[in-house]
Amino acid sequence: MDKKTVGPKEGLAFGIIGLGLLMAFMPSAAQQIADLDFIESEPFAILLGATYVLALLVILAGVVVLVSKFDNTDQEE
Repeated sequence: MDKKTVGPKEGLAFGIIGLGLLMAFMPSAAQQIADLDFIESEPFAILLGATYVLALLVILAGVVVLVSKFDNTDQEE
């Protein structure tokens, strides 16, 4: 029986896909948050804050990729 584990390359790929999805839905989410009755902020300010948080996550992900060591050989048991 051939078992394949998820390695760092796949984890990195899913992380990048997740960040892309967050970027795609940020404008809509910012508008929905601004439309709430108890929020007194504009969508631009909410979107700007979310962009800063996402930028921090991307920078941290880049640092993790730089310091991690990837083994290109397939591990078979």
